[in-house]
Amino acid sequence: MNGSEQFHIKLSNNFEKTQQKLIRDRYRKNQAGFVKFVELIEKVTKSLSVNPRPNPPLGHLEPWPQGSSRDGFELWKLEFKMPQLRGAAEQGRLIYLLDIIKQEVVLVWIYTHAEYEKRPPDKNLKRLLIEIMEGEVSDESNMSNELEDGDAD
Repeated sequence: MNGSEQFHIKLSNNFEKTQQKLIRDRYRKNQAGFVKFVELIEKVTKSLSVNPRPNPPLGHLEPWPQGSSRDGFELWKLEFKMPQLRGAAEQGRLIYLLDIIKQEVVLVWIYTHAEYEKRPPDKNLKRLLIEIMEGEVSDESNMSNELEDGDAD
């Protein structure tokens, strides 16, 4: 892959739902933290569009929930610091699906270590991954508007 090729970013319905929950639970009364969180997500998505396979410790391949893997897809997890949070909540996680054939990065689930020590339960993750691979995603172009609509007040 040369430097001019880019992966398209897509958002699963679950990503949008878990992102709004995270904002509501962690940034509702912290406008400055909310703004930094929005900036972080924009930076992460831009970075993934250029390099969807970041090196550890930032990113790594995840094992598939049993019976969910498909040819042409890779399951990844990013680990990063959540702005203005402390303890386990400071440890942000993003699970995403890499569609090699379509050159798409599909954001699946965003959460903190405080919510799940490892990752969400395999039965939930398996169901979501299968839905996504069968076509349930929206385009990233709506992301900035949705983040702004998720007012942190």
